[in-house]
Amino acid sequence: MKNAFFAGLMFHIEQMICAADTLAQTSGCELTDSQVRSTIIKARKLVQGAQPNLPEATERDRILTGLARSIYLAPDDIMEQSNDADGSLIESPLEISDWLKAIETVQHSIDTHRSDIPGSRNYLSFLQKFIAETQGEP
Repeated sequence: MKNAFFAGLMFHIEQMICAADTLAQTSGCELTDSQVRSTIIKARKLVQGAQPNLPEATERDRILTGLARSIYLAPDDIMEQSNDADGSLIESPLEISDWLKAIETVQHSIDTHRSDIPGSRNYLSFLQKFIAETQGEP
């Protein structure tokens, strides 16, 4: 993404996805691209005020529900910064419409990188590598 502001929002969401994927792996379960895509859609619906089904029957369900809720709650901790006419820094709450655009863009990224093969992890593998590279890991 060329817009640094939205790239930062997307990166924030992608870090949450990676954290959930890592948690799942350490818990002995494996997430799939399809499960993460579904969770992103549920998170978007939460942000829009809907009440999607967020199951908690299994450890995988609890991890994915936690991811959806984390994405839903994240805007509460994100501030947009701009400059006032006099050059002073102004912080204001993140516009929900901007957060929704970032969520939708992450969903498009999943669609771009995933495979149609059931159980695939193409997007998650790509994302883990991308996040590692941005953090200077091999």
